[in-house]
Amino acid sequence: MTSETPSTTPLAGDGPATGGRIAFERLRERTDELELIISGLLAFALLTAPGRIFEAWARNSVHVDGVFDTVLQFAFLIGVGLCYSLAFAFISHLAIRGYWVGLIGLKSTFPDGIRWDKVPLMGPVSRPFYEKIVGDLSGAIDRADRAASILFAMTILVALLMAWMGVLVVAGSLLCGLVGSLFEDSERATGIALLATYVLFMVLTMAPLMVEKLVVRRQKSGRPSPALSRLALVLLRVVGFIIPQRLISPVQLTLQSNLPSRGFMAVYFLVIMLAMLFGGVQVVNSARFSMLNRYVVVTGEAVDHGMLGAHYESMRSEHDVLLRVPMIPSDRISEAYLRLFIPHRPKIDNLLARERCPALAHGDNLASGPDAARRAVECMAALWTVTLDGQPVALDDFVPIERRELGLRGVVGYLPLAALPPGRHDLRLAWNGQDGGASGMMRKREYRIPFWFTPGIELAVPPAP
Repeated sequence: MTSETPSTTPLAGDGPATGGRIAFERLRERTDELELIISGLLAFALLTAPGRIFEAWARNSVHVDGVFDTVLQFAFLIGVGLCYSLAFAFISHLAIRGYWVGLIGLKSTFPDGIRWDKVPLMGPVSRPFYEKIVGDLSGAIDRADRAASILFAMTILVALLMAWMGVLVVAGSLLCGLVGSLFEDSERATGIALLATYVLFMVLTMAPLMVEKLVVRRQKSGRPSPALSRLALVLLRVVGFIIPQRLISPVQLTLQSNLPSRGFMAVYFLVIMLAMLFGGVQVVNSARFSMLNRYVVVTGEAVDHGMLGAHYESMRSEHDVLLRVPMIPSDRISEAYLRLFIPHRPKIDNLLARERCPALAHGDNLASGPDAARRAVECMAALWTVTLDGQPVALDDFVPIERRELGLRGVVGYLPLAALPPGRHDLRLAWNGQDGGASGMMRKREYRIPFWFTPGIELAVPPAP
């Protein structure tokens, strides 16, 4: 009984026979179909991903401050921006492939291609011009095929690079956060660890190039450098451990060696810049009522001195997730007590707490039991001033609260309304109202919350005839 050895065909155009499993030409016949399938699936998947990324970022960014907030925001901007950028690239690839399919259909239907002598309204001046820039139909098919393949490969390369860099950033941030937690000033220690990690990464990636240049310089002067050569190889292995060269280099080196190097790097950095821009636009669009508007009468300043729906829990929606502002249940209050919730925003509160809350060690509430609640309320009272119809409201009776439905922590208090007359009343709050400036992260922030006190008035009104 004899065994047959499967025959192998060398990859065409890829050097000598290496025992490849599948012939290149057989693969090439199906590459276009595979590109269309992959581009279609990834384009629609990437278009749905930014919403999920935004929800995750908005849900978690309120819980952190300092370095972790910066890292989280950077990851969000890159993630959302790349999803839009890559989706646009894959949609463009689909369009080019569709154009290519259309050209092939025309070629099969009209084998002669463009018949210039039959084109109407084309004279001795315009015809040579169009013949030069258009060429024949076969050339147009080749150009479209080349453009689609290059765009697809470059998009996959950028996606792989940025996905791996995202993994490195997350892993490095967690590791640096763990190191920083071992020190008393954890935020500063984490920042130093992140900076040191970034510098080390840049040094490791640039070191092989610098060492190799030194080796070349010494070899030109007739001085062999075996030790430096071994050092360069060690550094290359270290970089290869950090960045998966076997996965990325085949695409990157092929594109770099066959395309203008400057153009390739320009496109690469342009994608990164566009990614950051797209992510920033989504944040601004989510925080503002509308990016493009012509509200010249009911302006934003008018709304700030009127009513903002985010202050009323009954009016809030998913579009208000970034507006972490004081809240009351509704614009109409019929009960004897008004519930006021003041959120704790670590990003800005923690910085001010280090200055205003001497009972906390460097702004950290290390107390336990009832003392922890008392110190939390005292600190929040030092950050906020509250007035109801111009009369100061003390925060002594407020208590800490955790609201899972809002994804927020803060303090809550119940203001007595029994002595107030029915009708409109104005609740005003100010954060850092005494020392805050007009701009910057620590600026003074004022909130106006009008509401209508209606203690059973609707029941007393007779029905309309």
